[in-house]
Amino acid sequence: MAPSTISIVIFSLLLFSSYSNAQTTPSKKPEAFTFPIKKDDTTNQYYTNIQFGSNSTKLNVVIDLGGNFLWFNSEDYLNAASTFHPIPCGTRKCRIAEAIGCTFCFLKPAQPGCTNNTCSDYSLNPFSGTSGYSGLGEDTLRLRSARGGNVYAVDDFPFQYAHDAMLEGLAGPASGVIALGRTRISLQAQLASAFKIREKFTLCVPPAGGDGNLIVGETAYSKPFEEISKSLVTTRLVRNPVGLLGIDLIGNFSREYYIDVKSIKVGSKTLSLNKTLLSINKKDGSGGTTIRTVRHYTGLSKSIYRVLVKEFAKAAESKNITRVASVAPFGACFDSKTVLSSKTGPRVPTIDLVMEKKSVYWRFYGSNSMVKVSKDVICLAFVEGTINVSGQTTSIEVGGYQMENHLLEFDVASSKLGFSSSLLLHGTSCSNFGAS
Repeated sequence: MAPSTISIVIFSLLLFSSYSNAQTTPSKKPEAFTFPIKKDDTTNQYYTNIQFGSNSTKLNVVIDLGGNFLWFNSEDYLNAASTFHPIPCGTRKCRIAEAIGCTFCFLKPAQPGCTNNTCSDYSLNPFSGTSGYSGLGEDTLRLRSARGGNVYAVDDFPFQYAHDAMLEGLAGPASGVIALGRTRISLQAQLASAFKIREKFTLCVPPAGGDGNLIVGETAYSKPFEEISKSLVTTRLVRNPVGLLGIDLIGNFSREYYIDVKSIKVGSKTLSLNKTLLSINKKDGSGGTTIRTVRHYTGLSKSIYRVLVKEFAKAAESKNITRVASVAPFGACFDSKTVLSSKTGPRVPTIDLVMEKKSVYWRFYGSNSMVKVSKDVICLAFVEGTINVSGQTTSIEVGGYQMENHLLEFDVASSKLGFSSSLLLHGTSCSNFGAS
């Protein structure tokens, strides 16, 4: 579905650039920064909080692995934006942002959302599909180090002050979106540049009611995560040569993170699939496997999904698990009274995403593959995928539910992903995750 576009001249400015001075309160150079993660029960969105601007406005922002830059709308910030300044058109910072235009607004005095001769770009609400075009600006981001908890500041962090219509579909507590995509103005890229740390982040997203954590940079983990991190399975992150936004051109790499899935297994059986769907089509960007925090359940293209449902139901039946009527949007549901329990959730057939070799696979146990929809019914927590905002179909979009209680290290600098087995196997969860 093509996104509706909010053309903003007066209400659309935003920020950008942390290539300037990174002023710190303590003298010791930080190695990493920590951000808490919560899950909104109503929308199933994962969000963190930041402090932004001259009065350290507290903002809840949804985490988008494929986002371009920070954008938000907040009256509290607008009423105290004394340290805000726009990014002029044609400047180095504008080029770094790879912005696509220039906004003119003659309101006096200038304010976030309305400045003249301002470097401008499109922001995207990944839930509603709405995009907003407006100016980029910069202001102070305050953040806490992962070790010691010292507070640091980045004076010129890029962002966009978005129109309030952009908030539609966001979790109730959220006032915007923070980006972790493969761009030069995303959170991890900005902090790597400002503090000369490795461009890397670790994600541990929690289930409902739990706590998680995002760590940007290189840090030591607390126990037992120190040992878990030593046994991560690693695979390469691949690039889609076609951008996912309709305004992107062929040759502009996607901001999303892709992994090279070669096959899918249910239990010990490898599914019979059209293997071409698992590869990225270099002409139109379709196919392949991406990892998306803004999709709650893993979505599969229709033909892959049908094979998965069929084989999973067959494997479940062999375990004397009774299938019942499906509950939308799920294609396979079961009588929970016929399913045994284990420390990794319902004891059902495992599902593996197998990558470059048989020993490199991401395994989902019942806690990540089944969802309770009523008192006596649980369903396979995979869904049929949808067409993205560019009209493309990604064959597999790994969603947040499948990431919950896994340790995920995105080493952007070396283009590698490290992932753990379910933390429940280790007797722990994301609620216990943090830096030492």
